[in-house]
Amino acid sequence: MTTYSNAISVFLSYAHEDEPLRNEFVKHLRSLERQGLISTWFDRKIVPGTNWSEMIDERLDRASIILLLVSSDFLASEYCYQVEMKRALAREQAGQARAIPVILRPTDWNGAPFAHLQVLPTDAKAITTWGNRDEAFVDVVSGIRRAIEDLALLPATSTRATLPSIWNIPYPRNPFFMGRDEVLSQLHTQLQAGQTMALSQSPTAISGLGGIGKTQIATEYAYRYHQDYEAIMWTRAESRDALISSYIAIARLLKLPECDADEQEITIDAVKRWLQNHQKWLIILDNADELDVLPPFLPTVPGGHILLTTRAWDMQRLAMRLEVATLSDEQGAALLLRRAGILAPEADLTQACIEDRQLSISITHELGGLPLALDQAGAYLEATGMGMQEYQEIYQAHRQALLRERRSHIPDHPEPVATTWSLSFQKVEEKNPAAADLLRLCSFLSPDAIPEEILTAGASLLGSILAPVAADVFQRNQAFEALRAYSLIRRNPTEKTLSIHRLVQAVLQDTLKEEEKHIWGERAVLVVAAGFPHAEHGTWPQCERLLTQALVAIQWIERSQARSEQVARLLYETASYLKDRARYSETEPLYQRALRIREQQLGPDHPDVVYLLNSLAILYTEQGRYSEAEPLYQRVLHICEQQLGSDQPDAAVVFNNLAHLYTEQGKYSEAEPLYQRTLHIYEQQLGLSHPQVAIALNNLANLYVEQGRYSEAEPLYQSTLHIREQQLGPDHPDVAYPLNGLATLYYMQGKYSEVESLYQRALHIREQQLGLDHPGVATVLNGLASLYADQGKYSEAEPLYHRALCIREQQLGLDHPGVATVLNNLAIFYVEQGKYSEAEPLYLRVLGIEEQQLGLDHPDVAITLNNLASLYSKQGDHAEAVPLYQCALHIIEQSLGPEHPHTKMVRANYAKLLPWIEPHTCQDE
Repeated sequence: MTTYSNAISVFLSYAHEDEPLRNEFVKHLRSLERQGLISTWFDRKIVPGTNWSEMIDERLDRASIILLLVSSDFLASEYCYQVEMKRALAREQAGQARAIPVILRPTDWNGAPFAHLQVLPTDAKAITTWGNRDEAFVDVVSGIRRAIEDLALLPATSTRATLPSIWNIPYPRNPFFMGRDEVLSQLHTQLQAGQTMALSQSPTAISGLGGIGKTQIATEYAYRYHQDYEAIMWTRAESRDALISSYIAIARLLKLPECDADEQEITIDAVKRWLQNHQKWLIILDNADELDVLPPFLPTVPGGHILLTTRAWDMQRLAMRLEVATLSDEQGAALLLRRAGILAPEADLTQACIEDRQLSISITHELGGLPLALDQAGAYLEATGMGMQEYQEIYQAHRQALLRERRSHIPDHPEPVATTWSLSFQKVEEKNPAAADLLRLCSFLSPDAIPEEILTAGASLLGSILAPVAADVFQRNQAFEALRAYSLIRRNPTEKTLSIHRLVQAVLQDTLKEEEKHIWGERAVLVVAAGFPHAEHGTWPQCERLLTQALVAIQWIERSQARSEQVARLLYETASYLKDRARYSETEPLYQRALRIREQQLGPDHPDVVYLLNSLAILYTEQGRYSEAEPLYQRVLHICEQQLGSDQPDAAVVFNNLAHLYTEQGKYSEAEPLYQRTLHIYEQQLGLSHPQVAIALNNLANLYVEQGRYSEAEPLYQSTLHIREQQLGPDHPDVAYPLNGLATLYYMQGKYSEVESLYQRALHIREQQLGLDHPGVATVLNGLASLYADQGKYSEAEPLYHRALCIREQQLGLDHPGVATVLNNLAIFYVEQGKYSEAEPLYLRVLGIEEQQLGLDHPDVAITLNNLASLYSKQGDHAEAVPLYQCALHIIEQSLGPEHPHTKMVRANYAKLLPWIEPHTCQDE
């Protein structure tokens, strides 16, 4: 027998009374031996004259897997029980080996020291009690294969110790990989020449089909050429969300300080900087089918190599495309026989018997040379132990007629693959119906990184067969094992996630009737909804973990027009999370859809409708869409007063939000009584130190600052800061609000010595908790830059203004009022330095934004008119300045009153130009 150098050492511990059963078992283990996966050892292999005790001890210590062949004789044997089993369990506990009990004959083993371990065969059914003993041994062998995979002990010419220290390839090296040497050589040559490479598919091979082996080629490349690199990194690239998650994982792998930043863009930028500043790395972007999402993730000047796998044809100048064709009949036949355990991993096709060779070539031809399909067929052959002829007969009996549309562009499920996998589906259905249902559920989820916790969270929603299994960890693991036995899912025990190939999803969905598709699509939505948490700062990691699943579920909601309460909740929570992360364009349609569902279910005046209307109004306010926000708030306020009463906290939320809207619009006389009413309700209903009280205090203080009532604002900010530090902690994002407010207040009063430290603390909190590119960071940057500008620290101020402007333009849009604020301050900054030509276009842009978004009579418009007039006056162009001052004074007196500091400022500026005044009027345009 050939012994492979990388084979896993397996020790068989058994009682000699069970030798006949051991002999049968060893025959079934031969398939794993012939594949080079294991080498078995038991005491009958001891050479005469050898110290048998020392040899057993040596083999026990060397083994990676120790099989305990359990029977009444085994438990009665002093040596088996006290020596071999004791040593096996000690090494298992130390993490040095895997001990696997195999129940040969019925016996009471529940009190044995190994009772806590997972035993074989399935359901701990003793081998001798099976109707077909061969099936029992096949079940055990499949379990041993899974143990090898779990331990990541599949053989490879490169051991883990020789691989780069920075390495996150998610797959072991495939011992059956073959037929791609030319592709690998081309890849290596082109990458060494500095090309970004993309593994694609030949358009004449399989139109748009996954499973042609692109991922396996990329994996093999990483292992084969690992000595060329100091870091090899793997990313899932099928979507922007997948790339974000992968880059976060890479940041942790690289131990970058930004790896745990709340704002994903911080982490992405950190990884890109690392890639630009280092050499001798390889990054693989797997399933990069949507090339448009890639550029923001790629370094501008990479110092290493980038390899894509994609189904895209047009590379959009991102990479050089290398086509991957299907396997030839001979290559596919060799792969099939190796995967089935009929040929050893390194054996040539000519070493197979003529019948197997001919049958395997015939089957390969029928499967279209698709590596994924051949691998699946081989797994079925190995698991069932059937011969090639029998497999082909079963395959042909299950093959359906070709679809009429076969010559069209049928998405991802041509007949050969569908028929091949249907055999495995049927086998799983027979052995474990709950596992089959689990696979159906997974076929409607996002295929990669399915969080296992959604199964438990939504267990009760999964039907009579799957529900009890999903709720029980032992039965759930059995279902996972049943699917893994046929390579239908992958499980990541560290991350506690499942993965299913897209092609498996497509084929499985194609087998379902329309009614069944609706049932499982709805169940997928329900389990995601059950697992998605309430969106708030503390749950952001869980929200991000489930976001991809939520977005896929929402696609199904759109197609099916689902309208349940759980659907509305998922839409609402997903939208709220996206809004919190400043992804506004994705937020609104989700809020709108959730609102329509709840209005239809509950009526337009139901309290639950209030929350959606309020959230949508807040979104519009943040976007500066005030004319759309106000009627929503008014509607919400009417419902609250009618349904809940006007003195309840829910009504206070609306009063607060509406007051904030009026403040933004400069309607101060309308805002103040609403803030006062909000504060009164919160203090009466929730207590003086409740966080909601802090919100009302902070907003009322902001209003007083806007009105120049500084002495009234300061104690409110101080009270807000005290409450939030006490209730939320000193580094909570909400603490930054009163800090920023106090800094602004002191700045307005000229107390510069106290301003900078407050701004710096607020900036630190927001950058750490919200991310470097969050709009809240821009607010502090803008204030800090204005402080430095007033102090004459121009070299420190300008980059802060530009950073704040970039953040707001990217996150809020070019025409957001928040963008106008930074532009206005930057223009003032240029005026102070005499850079008038740079200031004027900024003022004009600000004026356009404010008039369009806020209205012609907004006080911010008046301030901008004043600033633009001042600019013209400094340049001696008084004729241009005077009418602007007049319009500004008219607007600001009407909106803020004659005694407001801003009004006095405009009036003073205007008075300086009295000698140049001619009759002018301010007319509405």
